[in-house]
Amino acid sequence: MKKKIWILLIIVAIIAIVLGIVFIQKNKKDIQINIQDLASRIVGSASFEDQLAQADSEMVMNDYTFTSDEINDLVSYQGSGATSEELVILQVKDKSKINSVKEKINTRLSERREAFGSYLPKEVGKIDNNILRVEGNYIILCIANDTNTVNKIINEYIK
Repeated sequence: MKKKIWILLIIVAIIAIVLGIVFIQKNKKDIQINIQDLASRIVGSASFEDQLAQADSEMVMNDYTFTSDEINDLVSYQGSGATSEELVILQVKDKSKINSVKEKINTRLSERREAFGSYLPKEVGKIDNNILRVEGNYIILCIANDTNTVNKIINEYIK
């Protein structure tokens, strides 16, 4: 009798585990971001002190030392140089490359922190208060005057 109860408990536990895994996998979102659309929404908000303009993708790839093996697509908007404000949204080709891409972004942020520290020190605060988010295979970097609004836009877009 005890043996039958143990077998029944084991079967119930296995069923519960399988159902749990199925439920978790079903609720996992495969995030798809139209990076140009999201960038337009962010740039169109009143989050920036500067007037941002779309930057050449090749220039951004060089500035951040990204390679074509890492990045599938990217869009970037940059300020006039009078501020540190900028937006970069990119799609990483493979999730295994996310950490190396983030390292390159952090290196670039350090360089910008140093450059602005010598001639526009107030901009260093914006750089330090940046948004650096990973959403699926996407990385969003935003240096803005109002990061709270930018975060709200991103959260609403990704829902």
